[in-house]
Amino acid sequence: MGNDFQIEKLADEFGQYVLYRKCESCLNERRNTPHLLAKLCGWDAKLTDVVRRLRCSICGQKKCAARAVPMTPPRGYKSH
Repeated sequence: MGNDFQIEKLADEFGQYVLYRKCESCLNERRNTPHLLAKLCGWDAKLTDVVRRLRCSICGQKKCAARAVPMTPPRGYKSH
């Protein structure tokens, strides 16, 4: 899943990823699931539009950058 993992809408990759967003002014980092953001904006919302609306919970600035990371199974997980 290295180079072919690209997220444009919240519904991409069936929502099986984690969003890490970082405030550019206070460097606060937070982890969100797309399910939480889809309840607010809808699954068809573009990720760039959603990130533009987000506000930092520490400083209150709207200067967030986000990156999507695929979910990894927990250690010791075996699918049978």
